[in-house]
Formats: sequence, structure tokens, C-alpha cells
Amino acid sequence: MPSAHDPGRERGFGLLLVVVLLALMGALSLGAFGAARQEFRNASDLGYAAQAFEAAESGLAAAASAAAGLGGALPFTSQAGPASLGARTRVATKVTRLNESLFLLTSVGERIDGGGAVLARRFLGLVGKLESGVGSAPPRFVPLDSRGWVQLFD
Repeated sequence: MPSAHDPGRERGFGLLLVVVLLALMGALSLGAFGAARQEFRNASDLGYAAQAFEAAESGLAAAASAAAGLGGALPFTSQAGPASLGARTRVATKVTRLNESLFLLTSVGERIDGGGAVLARRFLGLVGKLESGVGSAPPRFVPLDSRGWVQLFD
């Protein structure tokens, strides 16, 4: 009659233990790779959002310059089509006259991929007024002191 500690009965247990440990380590490494991939995607999305924000800010600066250049002849709504700021960023601006001296400048900055799909989009606005220039100086756009800059959402 074989005893409880017969080495013949324990044959194959070491192999089973190694296979189970390898499967467990494989599952843990797949989880770690998934987490690292998600972190990389989040970092990329933050970079795309920052590029879209910068494009929108540059569009606001261009719109402010255009608003000052048009002076009193500024129509009630003026919209510039999408302009490319680089290989993968574009911006569209709009100048809206709210009353005789108050204007709303809006800008949409986008970061696009190689196929033209939008990866990130930021909407910015700026409320301000035109101040007439002193002497022969041209009028200039001046943002409102309080709450002139806004971030818009669609």
C-alpha cells in the first residue's frame, strides 16, 4: 500500500504550479501594459488639447488685430474661414459687433490627424471694445477689464 508521501503520487504537480504561475504573471504584465497604454493616450490627448488651445488663442489675437484694422467700418458679423497654422492645426475666427462699441471675438482651434479627423477642439472668446487712436494712431481693440476672456463650450 503506497504511503501518503509517495514521490510517485506528486509527479506533475511542479509542472502545474509553474504553468499557473506563468499564467498569473502573464495576466499581470498584460494589465500593466494596458495601464501604460492608457497613460500614453491620456498624455497624447493633453498635448492635442494644448495645441488646439494655442491655435484658438492665436486666432483671437488675429481677430483682435482685424477688428482694430476695420475700425468703425466693422460689420455686425465677420467670419474668417478655417486657416491652417501648421501641418495639423487649424483655426477659425469670428468677429461679432454687439453694439456700437462692444465686440465679441470667437475662435475655434482644432488639432487634426493625418486624415483630417479632429483630435481636439477648443472654443475661446474675447469681449472688448475699440478705442480710437490718439492723433494719427489707428484704433485698437481693448479687451474688457473684467471677464473679457471666456472659454466657450459647444
